[in-house]
Amino acid sequence: MKSPFTSCLPVAESFPKNLAGVARLYRVSLVALALVLSAHAGRAAGLPPSDRVVAALLRQLPKEVGGEDSASTKKVADFYARAGFAPVWTRTEGVTPEAQAGVTLLVSAARYGLKPAEYQATELVALFDSLSISDDQAPARRVRAEHQLSAALLRFTQHLHEGRITSSDLRPTASTIAAAFDGVAHLQYALHSGRFAEALLEAQPASRSYVRLLRAWQRLLDTDSAAAKRVAQPVAINLERLRWEPGADSLYLAVNIPSYTLQVVRGAKVAASHRVIVGKAITPTPELYSRVTFMQAAPEWRVPQSIAANEMLPKLRRDPGFLDDRGFELYNAAGKRVNPYRVDWNAVTPEAFPYQIRQAPSEDNALGEVVFRFANPYSVYMHDTPAKKAFQANARALSHGCIRVEKPVALARFLLERDGKNAASRVNDLQNSIDSGRTKAIGLQAPVTLLVRYLTCEADGDQLRQLPDIYGRDKALAHAWNDVMPTTLTPLMPMLAQR
Repeated sequence: MKSPFTSCLPVAESFPKNLAGVARLYRVSLVALALVLSAHAGRAAGLPPSDRVVAALLRQLPKEVGGEDSASTKKVADFYARAGFAPVWTRTEGVTPEAQAGVTLLVSAARYGLKPAEYQATELVALFDSLSISDDQAPARRVRAEHQLSAALLRFTQHLHEGRITSSDLRPTASTIAAAFDGVAHLQYALHSGRFAEALLEAQPASRSYVRLLRAWQRLLDTDSAAAKRVAQPVAINLERLRWEPGADSLYLAVNIPSYTLQVVRGAKVAASHRVIVGKAITPTPELYSRVTFMQAAPEWRVPQSIAANEMLPKLRRDPGFLDDRGFELYNAAGKRVNPYRVDWNAVTPEAFPYQIRQAPSEDNALGEVVFRFANPYSVYMHDTPAKKAFQANARALSHGCIRVEKPVALARFLLERDGKNAASRVNDLQNSIDSGRTKAIGLQAPVTLLVRYLTCEADGDQLRQLPDIYGRDKALAHAWNDVMPTTLTPLMPMLAQR
C-alpha cells in the first residue's frame, strides 16, 4: 500500500546543495528484513579494515550517561548493538545514500512542523560534507558523524510519532496510547526498507486530519513562504496535538471543539458532518479519547449537582414552582420524591445540596430525544437539545461541557445501521422509544471510537484554516513549544571532538 506521506517527501530541489545527487537506495525486501537484522552480530568481522576500526570505536561508546542525554545515549547504543556495531551511515567508499537522505530530512524538518535546529541539521551538513576517509582522523570523525546522525534521527523519529512536548497537563489524550513506540526498531526498518526517507516518515500519524494538515502546510511552504512564516507556529502546535492522539479505527467520530463540528470519518473520507454546541469558556468541553458504547432514546436528565446547587438553587429560593413549570422533579438521597414547596430553600447551601433534580422524557427535556454515552472521567456525554436555534449561531460555546449534536437521531441511525446484525430492528426500537417517550438503552455491538480534540488550525481542502482559540489553550502550548530547547548532541568520547 502506498504511504500517505509519499507526496510529503522533500523534493529534489529542496536538498542541500552539497547533499544533492543522492545515489539509488539499496533495495532490501521487507520479507528479508528479519534475516538481515539477524546477521548483524557477525557483520563487523567481514568489514573492510577501516570500517572495522570504526566498528571497534562504536562498540566503545558509553551505554549510559547522566542528565538529559541519558535516554538518547541508551537509544544510540541500542541502535548500534542491533546493527552489530557496524557503521551505518559511513563506509570506506563514502557516505551512504541513507545518510544523505537522513540529513536531508533533518534539514527539512520544518516541512513537518518541527525545528531543524533541534536536530543540529546545519552542523550535520557540515560534518558529513567535511568527511575525508583517507585522513588520519577519519575513524574518529566517522564515529562522531555516526553517533550524531543516529541520535538526531532517533529524536526526529520520536517527535514525528508522538510529539515534542512531554507535559501531561498539555497532552490530555497522550496517556491513552497503548503501545510504546520503538524508535530504534523503526529506524532499523527504514534503513533496510530500500526507501529510507519514505519509510522513516511512516512514524507519523496516518489520521485523515494529520495528513491533510501536513499536506496543506507543505503546499503553502512551496508556494507562499511569507504566508507560511505567519502561520508556522499555529500549524506546528496543531500537528503536535494530532501526534498525541491514539490511532483510530476505520470508522470513528471526531469532534473539533473550536470548529463546533462533529465528523463521522470512514477511512480517508467524511461520511457525515454535524454542527455541535460545546462548553463555555468557564465550563469547557474536555479533550478526550473514548468509545461510544450505547445510546439512550427518550432519556431522563439527572441534573448534575454543580448545576443544581449553583444555578437552580437561587431560582428555587425565589420560586419553588420553578421545577414544576419546567418538568423537573425533586428527590432526596434515598430516591424518594420530595415536594419542593416543603423545603426551606434558604437553609440549603450550594456546598451541602442534599437533593437530586430529574427531568422526565419530554419535548422540553434538556437532553432531547437521544443521548450518546461513553466512558470518561469528566461525566460528559453527547446529546440532543430542544434549543435548535442555537445551532444557527457562528460561535457555539454555550454548554456546561457536554456536546450537543444538531441531528442526533440521524447520527444514531447511521451508527446502528452499520453495527452488525439486527440493525433494522434496533433502528425501529430507537424510533418507537422516541415516539412513546419511554426511555430505552440501545447498545452498540461494536463500540465506535470518539475523539474530542482541540484544533485551532486545520486543512480546508488545499487551504489552511485558522479557528478561534475559544479556551485560550494555544498560548500555554505555544509557550511550552518554544521552551523545548534543542538538546546538544555532545560527543561522548574525547576523540569524537576532533575535526
